Amino acid sequence: MSAASRRARRRARPGARELALQILIAAESRSAYSDRLLQSRLRDEAPSPEDARLCTALVQGVLRRRGTIDHHLAALSGSNWERLPLAIRSALRIGAFQLLYLERIPASAAVAESVALAKRHGHPGTAGLANAVLRKLASGARAPLPDPAADPVAHLAAKHSHPEWIVRRWLGRLGLETAERWLEADNEEPRISVRASAGRISVEELARRLESAGHTASPGPNGGPVLLLSGGFVAAGSPLFRQGLLSLQDEAESVVVPVLDPRPGERVLDLCAAPGGKASQIAERVVPEGRVTAVERHRSRAAALRENLLGRLGLARVDVVSADGASPPFFRAFDRVLLDAPCSGLGVLRRRADARWRKAETVVQAMAELQRSLLAAAAALTRPGGVLVYSVCSLEPEETDEIVDSFLAAHGEWTREDARPFLPPAFRGPEPALRATPFQHGTDGVFAARLRRR
Repeated sequence: MSAASRRARRRARPGARELALQILIAAESRSAYSDRLLQSRLRDEAPSPEDARLCTALVQGVLRRRGTIDHHLAALSGSNWERLPLAIRSALRIGAFQLLYLERIPASAAVAESVALAKRHGHPGTAGLANAVLRKLASGARAPLPDPAADPVAHLAAKHSHPEWIVRRWLGRLGLETAERWLEADNEEPRISVRASAGRISVEELARRLESAGHTASPGPNGGPVLLLSGGFVAAGSPLFRQGLLSLQDEAESVVVPVLDPRPGERVLDLCAAPGGKASQIAERVVPEGRVTAVERHRSRAAALRENLLGRLGLARVDVVSADGASPPFFRAFDRVLLDAPCSGLGVLRRRADARWRKAETVVQAMAELQRSLLAAAAALTRPGGVLVYSVCSLEPEETDEIVDSFLAAHGEWTREDARPFLPPAFRGPEPALRATPFQHGTDGVFAARLRRR
């Protein structure tokens, strides 16, 4: 490629706000996962570190705060709001997020850049509307929140940017104080959390190399085997990630495999394995003679799982199988089985900000029905005396305690064991399970129960 071609390509790359707008439009119009879109677009466009950080902040921030942002924008734009094209609503949200939550961005720049987006993706009329609405917001205009006494659900939903059905569920189950703490925690930006690839690099050496690359690395605050990073770490752009020396993993998720406690030489099944964070942990523990079977139902995800485990991480003695976990094609039982089941994902709304707007209340019961069938299949593949860990990134009773209790009531050959001896002290609570919460631990919301077949 000539120097002129390279310069032209650089000029054609979208700026941070334009790239954020494109990702937000795609996430909402195609119901696509914003984190995957963000990762792939940052990899393909290769923006400067500053633009990558701003784009990430805009996408994740707009999605987290969309309920509150829309509350103000709808009031300030009147009856026009619902009729606006998605691109214009997204441009207004980007501007409003900067005005309301990003103090480092001058108000004039937030307004001007968002008006330019509205003009580029609309016409002078939409640009004029964007200019008028954002100038009102910049001058301090705000829509009043619903009365907390008359309608606490609507008040909390607008204040903390959650759908009303989630607010109603948590308010009824947890009470006002705890529910609001959780809602607030979901809107905090989570730090990037990575786990060193055991056997390839020590935690200390990984921390040193990350800091050499300009990232501050600190141990997980709850004692989990992870490092928390700052400094705009983007996995797709990191040689350490591409070389398989680390994996992205939340601290609470990183202590689920220790609850399973796989031993060297054992045969272990990970029944719902993609994207592979826990399967890789298991593989690191059973070497050199053990073997891991990682199952994923969807072919495309199974292919990505295989590339992650066998390609990027270079793990040996791992088999990736594309199959339905509810009816897996195995005849031999395994020493240990991990069922990290599909779930509503209500425990990870701070990390997957768009999920709160894509899900309906029916997802909880639908997932519970699937989880029951998966747990029965996992139990049938656990040898007598073997261990089964049931885990979900949700804390809803229908997906956690009710699943485990109903399973134990129907399967007399199974008993529940105390998970606390396998957990760091900060994760040990009054019950014999892992129950990590965003507002207590600063992690994803994760539940895990340890079961043994007599």
